[in-house]
Amino acid sequence: MRNFILTIIATLCLVLASGCGNLSPRNEQDAGENQGQIGEIESMANSNKLELGTLQSQLDMQNNKIENMQYGMANLQSNNENSGVQILSGSGGLIIAIIGIIAAVAIITSYRHSKKQEKVAEILAERIVSWNEPQLEDEVFQAAMYTDVESNVLRLFKKHQSLRNAKS
Repeated sequence: MRNFILTIIATLCLVLASGCGNLSPRNEQDAGENQGQIGEIESMANSNKLELGTLQSQLDMQNNKIENMQYGMANLQSNNENSGVQILSGSGGLIIAIIGIIAAVAIITSYRHSKKQEKVAEILAERIVSWNEPQLEDEVFQAAMYTDVESNVLRLFKKHQSLRNAKS
């Protein structure tokens, strides 16, 4: 607190002392001599302001061009201009395209999985029929009896029995 008060007193002394420095008539300068220099300085300052203004406007134009390019590349600009047929434009189109790709991948993997399951069923039916044990065939058919694949199991058994009978 003591240092703060000393700082305030020192500041006041400097302000008051500097205010009294121009009381001497010898320090007065002739305003007429400096008039040409002041006008020259003002014109230079004005030309610098003008140059800065033109640079600022050029930078603003470049900034707008860069923003337009960025919006154009990402196609995030949501303006209502009619610029032709654009089915998948903007973020909504991007989401729809991603959902479509995911659905296509899911369908393809499901189809491949079903094909593998069909091959497994074919191999199992062939092996069961090749053992030529009617009791095993009946047990497998009874296990599949109350499901939705009952007709497929029967079809596979008949197919492989007819193939086995054709070989014999």
